[in-house]
Amino acid sequence: MLGRGGFLSTPSESIIAQVIVDGILTGSLYALIAIGLAMIWGIVEVINFAHGEFLMISAFLAYFLYIYLGVDPLLSIPLAFATSFMLGYAVQKGIINRILEAPFLSQIFATFALVLIMRNGFFVALGPDIRSVHVWYSEAVLDLFGIRVSVVKLLAAFIFIAATIFLHMFLTRTYLGTAMRAISQDRVAAALMGVDVKKVYAIAFGIGAGLAGIGGALLVSFYYIFPEMGIPFTLIAFISVVLGGFGNILGPAIGAIIIGLTQSIGAIAIDPSMKDILVYLLFLAILLIKPTGIISR
Repeated sequence: MLGRGGFLSTPSESIIAQVIVDGILTGSLYALIAIGLAMIWGIVEVINFAHGEFLMISAFLAYFLYIYLGVDPLLSIPLAFATSFMLGYAVQKGIINRILEAPFLSQIFATFALVLIMRNGFFVALGPDIRSVHVWYSEAVLDLFGIRVSVVKLLAAFIFIAATIFLHMFLTRTYLGTAMRAISQDRVAAALMGVDVKKVYAIAFGIGAGLAGIGGALLVSFYYIFPEMGIPFTLIAFISVVLGGFGNILGPAIGAIIIGLTQSIGAIAIDPSMKDILVYLLFLAILLIKPTGIISR
């Protein structure tokens, strides 16, 4: 039996399994968002504080498509990716590429300014109201060997796996992907070999933003939609990247799943209000013990 503050008795195996599965599924959604941020940092080497705003914009896009056209949020995923990709491409091409040689703090301030512009723009245009969407699968669960699995989170996990496989194949089997990996290793050498560095940067930024956009469309069916919704997901993505390690995709994905597990275990074993504090403590511990992350380049 569960008490308000945690376990009143030793947790059963079924409860432990439930907590682990829920943590992994939640972490998979975080991972989808985190690998986009990791891609931007690993290739462009810019800390994108506006990452969550691409998620927010795509969430609103999926919301309005559902409200006015009846388009299922899941069916809006391709459009959410395309929209976020184009926005990310434009941001990199029009803003970030112009300040690549500027001091590091200038780059940080530029992406932070984007956060304020996009968030406040939506706040002024749409107001502070919290919106939500309820579709048939919003609260649907599957019973798998006694474990209740959220249909939406299971779909998010499958999409994360598919996106990771596609991204790996793209980076390892295409000319553009090879160019991205070359730039991440040595930008000057890649430019000397004829790679259009700034164009590749824009595409990489677009893909990273697009992955956040997919996360936004997925969130619509079970999360609240409001102009400031990107803040916690940006923070989780950053922590995931730091936990997992810079310069690769696998590390941030592992970091995100660790965060999901930490939140799930903390919510049931201690108190739901403590789950985020546990994540921050874990983040601090990793910074002190292994600041390069679990898997560093």
